[in-house]
Amino acid sequence: MTRMERFGGSAFALTNAVIAVLAHAVAYLTHEFSHSICAWALGFMANPLALDYGEATPANLVLLSSVGDNVQYEPILQGGHGFAAALIALAGPYLGNALLYVCLHALTKRAAMHPLALAFTFWLLAMCVGNVWSYVPIRALTTHADIAIAARGLDIGVLAMFPFLMVLSLLLVGHFLARACPRFISAMACGDNARTAVLVAMTATWVFFFYGMIGVVANYGAMAQAFSLASMLLLMPWSVAWLWQRCSVAGG
Repeated sequence: MTRMERFGGSAFALTNAVIAVLAHAVAYLTHEFSHSICAWALGFMANPLALDYGEATPANLVLLSSVGDNVQYEPILQGGHGFAAALIALAGPYLGNALLYVCLHALTKRAAMHPLALAFTFWLLAMCVGNVWSYVPIRALTTHADIAIAARGLDIGVLAMFPFLMVLSLLLVGHFLARACPRFISAMACGDNARTAVLVAMTATWVFFFYGMIGVVANYGAMAQAFSLASMLLLMPWSVAWLWQRCSVAGG
């Protein structure tokens, strides 16, 4: 892979921070558009591009915090189309993020890449993983959001769905940490331990803190709060230590 040797010091950290924010926006929009496109394809939405884009606040402009899929799930469920509602609800995390992760990783596995393309690919992989993590486990055992809607549509409890979805989530996170991170971080850091430290810290913060904190900053119930605290206080520091061991060795 092409190396990022042209970036040094603070420029390296700033470049990756900007790219990470852009990648977050892409992963967020692929998630929301997967909902709306699925709803449109099934005949429950007139315009797949008609998301709820929210107001032009700083948080929404940078992190898309007020953007939503604008799918009207209640009429779909009340009309007896529970399976369709479940497909639409699950399309966001599993088509818009998990499938995107799998395809993107496979397509770039042996590709020679420009430094900026390399960085964007890595951060998009990270954001896809983070999005899935923010739903399973963080918001899996709740009364609302995607997983709860899917469970309602399938007429089963969220607890019954949880083990199966958790396996998928763990496989995705495990692959990212064990396969994607060592490969990409070592290529991006070019053997520089300072760069490795920046990338490891940013990765752990985005995946396990930023995406993990949704359970404590929004009203999703006690289980979501517990999962969030575990992600932020336990998995984030653990992932820093684990990734440092793997990536610093991989980077030489």
